[in-house]
Parts: sequence; structure tokens; C-alpha cells
Amino acid sequence: MSKVSMAEAAKLFEVSRPTLAKHLKDGKISGSHVLVNGAKVWQLDMSELKRVYQRRGQSSAPSLHADLSPPTPDLQAEIRVLQAQLEAEKQARELVERHLDDLRKLLPGPQDQAPARGWWPFSRR
Repeated sequence: MSKVSMAEAAKLFEVSRPTLAKHLKDGKISGSHVLVNGAKVWQLDMSELKRVYQRRGQSSAPSLHADLSPPTPDLQAEIRVLQAQLEAEKQARELVERHLDDLRKLLPGPQDQAPARGWWPFSRR
């Protein structure tokens, strides 16, 4: 894992040094102190920075399918099995929904319910 200084990270990811320091303090990113010429400086892991920030010059929505190879026969078989399971679950859900609709029709309507009582037990209605 490559490590960069706070100044390099700020330049690469277009983030200010105070923002990096705040995120280090808050725990949003992690880093380590290293002695350089007798002074402590932060060294930040590139993978941590990539996790939180987007690198300069990259599009906001990277392509998810850019380097995917075609599915193997084993994966194609598994996809077919999962699609069949999904279809069976959809049919079961439709059956349950129809059953619930039938049960809702059997419930009494709002006009069939008893009138609500007042909060005072001795009131006449």
C-alpha cells in the first residue's frame, strides 16, 4: 500500500489540508505519523483516501461493467436457477396478495362499526 503526505493527498484529491486534518481527527480517514528530518508528518494510505475522496480527473460515475468478462457456463446455470426462484417467489407473493384482498373484502366497512364513545363515561349520546 502506498502512502502519501498530507500535501500530496491534498493536491491529488483536491481537498484542503485543514479538511484532511479534520477527517483524520474525526476518524473518517486514518493515517500514521512518521519522522522526517526530525519532524512528525502524517502519512496517509492511498486506499483510505480513494475510499473517501474522488481522485482528480476521474468521472463521478465510474463504469461498473468496464472490465467484466462474459459469464461462465456455471454462472449462467446459477443465473437461470436464481431467475426461476425469483419467478416462483413472485407467484407466491401474488397468491398471498390475492388472499389478503379476499380477506379485506370480508372485513366490515366503516359504517358497520359501533359509534365511538366519548371520553367522559357519563355523557349521553
